[in-house]
Amino acid sequence: MPTYVQDKNTGKFVLKGTETDDGRWPVVHGDIEPFVSPITKEVISDRGQLRRHNAKHGVTDSRDYSEEFIAKRAKQRDDTMTGNNPQARKERIEIINQAMRERGI
Repeated sequence: MPTYVQDKNTGKFVLKGTETDDGRWPVVHGDIEPFVSPITKEVISDRGQLRRHNAKHGVTDSRDYSEEFIAKRAKQRDDTMTGNNPQARKERIEIINQAMRERGI
């Protein structure tokens, strides 16, 4: 869905990112496409309803995050699931040290 901003000279709305958009004006977002919440199964049909739904259920919209952020979090999640993160390494070392102490090594 296109996003429009107000042109500072003419006061008219122009497509965001065009040469007349200097990035210093209020942004007007269009309506969202209605969708069914995967949490409550209710139809979310406007931005206010989406904000209230997200706040009530402690969730956010994935469209609010950059691709880089999502890729970084996916790597962190994968590292955690495979035990390839600092906390997992510490736990493995402690288990090994404990086993060595129990065996008098």
